[in-house]
Amino acid sequence: MNTLLESVNLNKTYRVDARNEQQVLFDVNLRVEAGEFVSVMGPSGSGKSTLLYALCGMDRVDSGSVRFAGGTPESLVTLETLPEKELARLRLERMGFVFQEIHLLRNLTVMDNVILSGYLSGRRPRGEVNARGRALLERTGIAELAGRRITQASGGQLQRVGICRALINEPDILFGDEPTGALNSRASEEIMDLLTEVNCDGTTVLLVTHDVRVAACTHRVLLMKDGRLVSEQRPGPVEDDDEGEGEAEIGRREAVVGRREAEIGRREAVVGRREAALMEWLRDYGV
Repeated sequence: MNTLLESVNLNKTYRVDARNEQQVLFDVNLRVEAGEFVSVMGPSGSGKSTLLYALCGMDRVDSGSVRFAGGTPESLVTLETLPEKELARLRLERMGFVFQEIHLLRNLTVMDNVILSGYLSGRRPRGEVNARGRALLERTGIAELAGRRITQASGGQLQRVGICRALINEPDILFGDEPTGALNSRASEEIMDLLTEVNCDGTTVLLVTHDVRVAACTHRVLLMKDGRLVSEQRPGPVEDDDEGEGEAEIGRREAVVGRREAEIGRREAVVGRREAALMEWLRDYGV
């Protein structure tokens, strides 16, 4: 695999007031390979979100470096050396972002929110951007919302809009800051299914979460405590976890509906098993 994103000895300190400072990142080293689905967990205040924003260049670090390759060694860039304008262009064209607070523009329709970044990029004709926007809305099951205001959609639907917007420029990596944090359990599962599909299509995903069930859907789970990466688990893709009899049961079913129900049941069992293992791991670290 190719290294897509790498941090080397990241340190970050915030000034609390004139006399006090608080260091939130301590020599953080991290490597993310192209095609990975990675989650970062840890207690509140452990530095998860600070790390995320440092990795995408939204927050400058005090020392250390972040290298972004975009999938090819020839395109390697060191984020802290880029002027703000070039860094903003890099984020626009090669990174996507999904936040807990979706930050959509209230005066625009759903479709306009999705395609705006495509227009700003200028990499494709507007007709092509429009077509991709419609295709993304179709794919995420919210095509009927295209002409509506964002006030006419539910929280789960709006998070899907945010994912469509994040994907409009076909980014190399999708960053998520608690993307399911404001959603109920059903909507959260739907968003994780969607992010899994996005990852299976080749987009690298890196997200921060407090939700153990969300982390259980990812390939690699990193644990942060007090500004340091202290441990990791590698559950691997859910689809590759064939423990139990789920796959054999699917093979015996003849009806399409029956197969689908069996697959859902198998996936729930696998995620539940992984969730239990992660909770035990977190308890070992006092989280």
